[in-house]
Amino acid sequence: MKFFYERSESATEVNIVIKPHSLYIMLAMLLVWLVNDVVLQSAPMAQVLMPVFIVFMVLRFFSIIKVHREILVALKQGKAKTSGSKFSLKNPLTYTIQK
Repeated sequence: MKFFYERSESATEVNIVIKPHSLYIMLAMLLVWLVNDVVLQSAPMAQVLMPVFIVFMVLRFFSIIKVHREILVALKQGKAKTSGSKFSLKNPLTYTIQK
């Protein structure tokens, strides 16, 4: 899924860029839920927020699991290089896997 990661392939390598947008969305949803729970104490709002948060986490998990398996296999074989940061928008986490 293009929102969570980008995968590009050439004749010699595979580049996988893990985008940080979903991480920031999950942190924002968690922050909104905590503010609601501590400050507002609104039960109806929490009943909407938590299922949305859980569905988003499950969607992200199942969208990215195949790519993570590919990365783990390449890391175990010593064919993968990493660069960037999981939290950076300008320099996102990038895996380069040699074929």
